[in-house]
Amino acid sequence: PVAKAHSIVRPHEVPIYSPPIAAALEALRHLPITLDAEVPMAAAGAPSANGDVNGSAHSGTTGGGGWGARIGLGLRSVQLQSTLSGELLVCLVYFDERLRNVKRGELLPGEALDDDGWTEAARELRAELREAVQRASLAGGGGGGAAEEAQVDVVGRWRRRRLAVDRSFVTERFELADGRSLTYKQPEGQFSNPNAPCEVHCLDWLTRQAHHMQGGFGSSKGQQTKLLELHCGSGCNTVALAPYFEELVAVEINRTLAEAAQENLEANGISNVRLVRSPSAEAGGEAAAAAAVLVDPPRAGLDAETRSLVAGFDHVLYISCNPEALCRDLLAMEEHEVCSLAIFDMFPYTTHAECAVRLRRRGGPFRR
Repeated sequence: PVAKAHSIVRPHEVPIYSPPIAAALEALRHLPITLDAEVPMAAAGAPSANGDVNGSAHSGTTGGGGWGARIGLGLRSVQLQSTLSGELLVCLVYFDERLRNVKRGELLPGEALDDDGWTEAARELRAELREAVQRASLAGGGGGGAAEEAQVDVVGRWRRRRLAVDRSFVTERFELADGRSLTYKQPEGQFSNPNAPCEVHCLDWLTRQAHHMQGGFGSSKGQQTKLLELHCGSGCNTVALAPYFEELVAVEINRTLAEAAQENLEANGISNVRLVRSPSAEAGGEAAAAAAVLVDPPRAGLDAETRSLVAGFDHVLYISCNPEALCRDLLAMEEHEVCSLAIFDMFPYTTHAECAVRLRRRGGPFRR
């Protein structure tokens, strides 16, 4: 719970945070949150603000900073996510030894879910953060009069359980260079790009490459217009690229991300995408008649089976957050050559970078 000196980052000194996150970080430094390293062990019930069980100190969770004691009980970290439209999601991550062997959805003996008043305390925290974000917005020129109430949501996450005050997601909106305005639901705890302004540039690059690829496709209609996307996540690239192909097959193994992708497709009026829940290495059956593939793998890059599948395509779009893994995979694709390369500084003030590459099989038609 005690931060090391080197881990303290003040947002006004290192301007890498969005205004809502910067405001929330500054507020959290001053709010009356008392960190308690250990959740009191008890035979039954959940701990309240003073360590009692079964909610016996429920009234102590509000007023006089009591809510701060409940918020800090077992708190290990705070994760923040914001959007270009100013929404903010604050996730409080907890550790409770008693939950180590509890199955998902199972309660401790004698426990009622949130009978210790965490949600009530989280509402107090949300009110404080909303006020802080609102003040920062007005101070930064967000409006001369009364501005709209800041959209701030708070989530508590323990091992195999989660509580939310209202929503457990944010809604992102991207304005692309081709004139489209895209909407994305981004669930808490699931991958989404941490640098939204830079992600817009990456999507614009992808759409330009998809346009350029059209001139290098084969003559049959099926090959001209079908794209296979592996590791589609919540559908960020899927939604952006769908209008450039007659059909797009998007593959994702994570259930929560696949569900978010489906919602994002519907929210943006996309009807030519078929979602498949499957490991990417087992998606070979979906490659029929597709002339191009898009991969956006985790930091480890492509596994051997997926790399072999990707190498069978004439046209490849590869998004990588690990240049070393990208280099390894490109060296293994000896029959392809690079047509376009872009580097996006998704992670400023770090040694990490996002790379995007368009490949085509050697000897095929070339179009910049």
